[in-house]
Amino acid sequence: MLCQLYIENLAVIEKASIDFSSGLTVFTGETGAGKSIVIDAINACLGQRVGREIVRTGAKKALVIASFSGIPQVVRTLLEKNGYPDEDESLIVQREISAEGGSTARIGGRPATVALLRDIGQYLINIHGQHDNQILLSAERHLSIIDAFGELEPMAQEYREEFEKLRKLLRQMKSLSVGEDEKRRRTELLKLEIEEIEKAKLSPRLEEMLTEKARQLRESEKITGALGEACRALEGMEEIPGACDLLTDAAAALDGLRAIPEFAGRAEALENLRIELAEIASELSESLQAISFDQSETEAIERRLRQISRLKSRYGGSVEEILAHCKKAREELEGMSSQKENLLKVTRAARTQKEKTVALANSLTEARIDAAVRFAGTIEEEARSLEMPNLRVETSFAPCKLCSIGNHSAELLLSANLGEPPRPIAKIASGGELSRIMLAIKSALADKDNIDTLIFDEIDTGVSGKAAQKIGRKLQMIASHRQVICVTHSAQIAALADQQMLIRKSTAEGRTYTEVLPLEGEARVAEVARIFSTDRVTELMLQTARSMLEEGKRVPDA
Repeated sequence: MLCQLYIENLAVIEKASIDFSSGLTVFTGETGAGKSIVIDAINACLGQRVGREIVRTGAKKALVIASFSGIPQVVRTLLEKNGYPDEDESLIVQREISAEGGSTARIGGRPATVALLRDIGQYLINIHGQHDNQILLSAERHLSIIDAFGELEPMAQEYREEFEKLRKLLRQMKSLSVGEDEKRRRTELLKLEIEEIEKAKLSPRLEEMLTEKARQLRESEKITGALGEACRALEGMEEIPGACDLLTDAAAALDGLRAIPEFAGRAEALENLRIELAEIASELSESLQAISFDQSETEAIERRLRQISRLKSRYGGSVEEILAHCKKAREELEGMSSQKENLLKVTRAARTQKEKTVALANSLTEARIDAAVRFAGTIEEEARSLEMPNLRVETSFAPCKLCSIGNHSAELLLSANLGEPPRPIAKIASGGELSRIMLAIKSALADKDNIDTLIFDEIDTGVSGKAAQKIGRKLQMIASHRQVICVTHSAQIAALADQQMLIRKSTAEGRTYTEVLPLEGEARVAEVARIFSTDRVTELMLQTARSMLEEGKRVPDA
C-alpha cells in the first residue's frame, strides 16, 4: 500500500509530506485548493506523462517521492528482472521533473526508466478519475470490463496471439498473390535478361583481359603496317620496282666504268650499298612474317567490348555487377516459379489457422456471455447498495468481422427505472449515475486483481444526500480489505473515512501556497461541517458533523 508521499515544488505545493494509513483516507478542501495536485503527484510516481508546466514558478525542478509497503510479487518479479534488488516488500519510487523539460526517475535510489515506473505502477495503484466514466460511454471498452470481471484476459491474450498469426499468414498470401499479367511480364523480362547475360559468357576480369588484348593487337597492326610499307618500298610491288631493284640497276650501270679510276670507287660503293639494302629488306621481311596479326580477331574483340559496355549500361558498372544482377534475376525467377507452390502452402496454413482462431473466438465469446450474465447480477446487487435499486444491466453481443477482439462486439445496456428497457449507457445515464455505476464496477472488480491501493478522484460528482452516504459506505466496505484514497466534496463520504486530510490554500507575499494537513478531533468536525454548510458554520452544523463522524465509525455490513 502507499505509505508516504513527499511533494516539493509541484504547482502550488511548495513542500508537503503526507503519511497514509490503511483503510479509507479522504482529501477535502475548498474548490481550487489543489486536491488534484496530489493525484498528479501520485500519477507522476506511477510513470504517467507530466509536463514542465507542473513545476512551481521560480523553481528549477519538482520532486515527488512515494513509499510503498507490502509490494505484490508481480512487482517484485518485474524489479528483479530489471536488476533491482528485493527490498523486503518495501519500495521507494522517485520522479524529478525539470522546469526546462524532461524528467528522471529512480527506484530504490537507483536510476530507472519512466517506462519501468509505468510497468510496476499498474500493479501498485488503481486510480479512478472523472474521465474514467468515459469508459462506460465507449462501447469499445465494455469488453475489457467483462474480461476483467470474468478473469478472461489470459484467454483473450491467447486469442490475440492466434489472430496475429492468422493476420501474418493473410499478409503473406496477399504478397504471394501477385497479378498473373504482372507475373507473366516479369517472368519474360527476367528470362530475357538472364539469356542476354549468359549469352555473353562473362567472367570476372574478362573486360580487363579483352582490353589488354585489344591494345596488343592495335600495336601489332601498327608494326605490321610499318614493316609492310618499308618492305614494299625496298622490294617493290609487281611492276613497280623497289629501292633494291633501282639500286641494282644503278650499280649495273656503273659496272662498265670500273676501268676508269674516277668511277671505280663509286661502282663498288653502289654494289656494297645494294648488298646492305638487300640484307635490310630480308630482315624486315622476316620480321613481318614473324608477327601474327589477324584483323578478324581484332574486330571480334572490339565487338565483345562493345557488348560488355551495353550490358554495363543496363545491369551494372562492371562485369562483376552484371553477373550479380544475373544471379539475383535467376533467384527471383526461381522464386516466382515456386510462388504458386508457396501460395498453396501458405493458403493451407492460413485456412488451418483461421479454423483455430475462429474456434478460440467462439470459446471466448461463450465465456464472455457467461461472464456478462454474472457481471450483470453482481452490478445490480452492488447498485442496490448505492441507491439504484431498479438498475438493470444487460450485455448486447453482436457478430462482427474476425478482428483483434474476437468475432463479437459487446455493449453494456442499462435501465435505471422500472418499466424502461435497457438502452446504451450514453443515452440514459446521468453524471451521478455514471459515478455510482463505475463504483459498482470497481467494487465488483476489486477481488479480481491484487492491487492494494484504489484511488477515487471525486467519485461523488453529481451525487448528493442519501446516494453520497451509500457511496461512502461502499468505499468503506472496499477499504476493509484494500487501501482506499478518495478526493471528495461530500461530507457524507468524508465522515466515513478512517483518515482525513485537508488541502488548504493560502497566499503570502504575492505567492500562493497549498499545504496538506491531517485532521483530527474538532478540526475534523469543523471541516466536515464546512463541506455541507451553505453559508457559515453554526453550532448545529458542528453537532451534526460530530454525529456523522460518530456514525461513520460503525462497521459497514459485509
